[in-house]
Amino acid sequence: MRQKLRTKKGSSLVIVVCVSAFLMAFALAMLYSSGLLLARANRRLEQERSYRLAQSFAQSLDAELKKYNKPSTLGGAGSAPADSFYEYVYKFLEGTYGEYDPDHPDETIFHYTAASPAGTDMEKYGAIRVVMYKEVNQEQDVDMSGEIGPNEADAIINEGIIRYIFTVEVTADLNGVSSSYHTEYRQKASYKVNFMHNGSPVFWKDGKWHNGSQDGPEISPDTIDKIQYEYLSDSNSITACTFENAYKEGGAHEEP
Repeated sequence: MRQKLRTKKGSSLVIVVCVSAFLMAFALAMLYSSGLLLARANRRLEQERSYRLAQSFAQSLDAELKKYNKPSTLGGAGSAPADSFYEYVYKFLEGTYGEYDPDHPDETIFHYTAASPAGTDMEKYGAIRVVMYKEVNQEQDVDMSGEIGPNEADAIINEGIIRYIFTVEVTADLNGVSSSYHTEYRQKASYKVNFMHNGSPVFWKDGKWHNGSQDGPEISPDTIDKIQYEYLSDSNSITACTFENAYKEGGAHEEP
């Protein structure tokens, strides 16, 4: 009888130990799962924060691009400061820093190292990287020269030409998590125009054509059939330059 009692007690002890071990293993598994879920939640939070920082900084750059309508060299109202992001983009598009080659992107993607728009508190952004690349606008067949009727000068003079499409990519690095935000733009530039009639330079002023200069003798409309025009497309001939959004893209998260 005593032997049976001792056997029963021994069996009960084994069962208690097994149940305790199971409960401990279950508790550890739950603790591990909770920690893993918390780590993932923290990771997603860091990703969201870095994305929002990249987006916010891109919006600051966007505002600076829309603030001006001509480069610093032209002076006057609407001209950009020489050290502005607008000025950097303008020079980048006009080839001052070289041309972007899609076949060799690593060599021709341009980095904006002075990435600090006016009034921007850089400390809140962490590590910011801004790169740009451009391409010739294929959607618009730009005629840099041609012929017009005698009453079409205003359209040619005031027409903005979308020669380039370019992308600004802002990457924010926060606690080892990087997120990028892309914005694509179209550059709309107005250029000086040379007009010719029968091989001689002519000028359009106050709705009339003048021979030799703007103050030269007026040309009778009856003697004009076609006027030849040519845009002076070098950077020194730009009279206005604005930027419009092609579209805005979200972003991509990058983890080491």
